[in-house]
Amino acid sequence: MSAGPTPLRVVSFDAGGTLIALAEPVGATYARLARRAGFTADIAALEEGFRRATAAAPPLAPPAGFAGDLLAFERGWWRDVVDASLAYALGGAPDARHDAARARFFDDAFAHYARPEAWRLDPDVRPLIAGLRARGLRLVVISNFDRRLHPLLDGFGLGGAIELAVASSEAGAVKPDPAIFAHALARLPGARPSGCLHVGDSAREDAAGAVAAGWRAAWLDRTGDDPPATPPDGAERISRLGDLATLVARIG
Repeated sequence: MSAGPTPLRVVSFDAGGTLIALAEPVGATYARLARRAGFTADIAALEEGFRRATAAAPPLAPPAGFAGDLLAFERGWWRDVVDASLAYALGGAPDARHDAARARFFDDAFAHYARPEAWRLDPDVRPLIAGLRARGLRLVVISNFDRRLHPLLDGFGLGGAIELAVASSEAGAVKPDPAIFAHALARLPGARPSGCLHVGDSAREDAAGAVAAGWRAAWLDRTGDDPPATPPDGAERISRLGDLATLVARIG
């Protein structure tokens, strides 16, 4: 007799775009912080500069064999993004006379996004987490993020409910690389890939990445398109985070 499907034991969440979202557009935040540092830059140009800078940036994970200071790596990664965003908005990088102002702009931006006030929590999160915990499920966060992830979760009061939070900078791999899911699994004694479900707002990074790692997956598609988009092979589609409770009840 063949064994039945592996019972669901672990539910994993993406962070940015899934559990939390920016409280205001990046361009608006950057414009305000830039003014404080002495630069005048257009909101739309900063927004576009940020989009371009993040698209061109390498993965937010140190290279294999990295033995340096992780905070220095994270700050360096984000400094490149912030500097490139500002340079795009200004039509060129500020010259050396503005190094102190540029450093202040970066420091303020990096500190800003470490605070819960910079983010808003999806309204479905608290009741969803309470319901999943009541079912005895282990809760995890796996995110392409840096170590500011941990104080953010604590700041929203979620730290006590989350058994494990993995930032890509700590794991040395970013979604959709199956290695980040394997990194998390190795820290969940007794868990098996087929007993884990990951949910996130990126079809590629979250849904396809989890499926490639042997996990179950739910793609959070909030677009409201009609007809709805088809999720990656092997993944389910939900249109709001609260729908995950129904999906878990069905497959668990």
